[in-house]
Amino acid sequence: MINDTRIHELSKAELKEPVLIQGLPGLGYVGKVAVDYFIEKLKPKKFAELYSSYLLFPDGNLGINISEDGTYSLPKYEFYSFSEKEPNAIFLTGDAQPSVTGQYEVASIVLDFAQRFNSKMVLTMGGYGTRSGNDVGAVYAVVGDSVVGERLKKMGAKLAKGGAVTGAAGVILGIGRQRGLQCAGLLGATTGVYPDLEAARAVIQMLTGLVGMPVELKDLDTEIEDMRKKMEKFRRTELEEVKEGEEKTEEGKDRYIT
Repeated sequence: MINDTRIHELSKAELKEPVLIQGLPGLGYVGKVAVDYFIEKLKPKKFAELYSSYLLFPDGNLGINISEDGTYSLPKYEFYSFSEKEPNAIFLTGDAQPSVTGQYEVASIVLDFAQRFNSKMVLTMGGYGTRSGNDVGAVYAVVGDSVVGERLKKMGAKLAKGGAVTGAAGVILGIGRQRGLQCAGLLGATTGVYPDLEAARAVIQMLTGLVGMPVELKDLDTEIEDMRKKMEKFRRTELEEVKEGEEKTEEGKDRYIT
């Protein structure tokens, strides 16, 4: 334990050189949605939790999360172990990002924990802000070495040129590379819509192709189609309300004599 950051192990995990796959709340919730989908479909076992005074709510406050049944818990990271097939994996999700001052400490402790299982690869997932609708479905990659970069380019990813990856998704890649780990960040293009299921789908597909993670995307495709239909219905309703308002305004004008 360093300062107030600690990992509480819930059970023992038997893993062989697992890939550490991280997805936390961020732009469009892309990384969070993606890693939670892996957890939902692959049914890995939760075996550890990380607690830290650096895990804050978006407004910068400390506190507890309250569930629908009235129970509560501190903000935390959750570690899930997948060892059914190769590659083995540690899925890391959570309900908060560390504060700026705690990013290095939290990322270092996460990597210490993963390296206990001889992890050699770190993959993070997140959102890549864009204003262009033409970028829908695009995945931008940041890589620690050219070998992974070339593989991702052949799979259709675009290598990010310039800019920065902020927050936990970026810091853990930086520290991981310093430790000699193979690292890459997969960023789904998003306008920031919450949650961006299409961006998450693109990132999931890219990751499964990169490491051969066995997961089907049918259910996510159904959710995306349902969301599209709901959004189209919402837009139609909005347009009808605007049109109705304009018609009433025109009718009102006729009552005035000039």
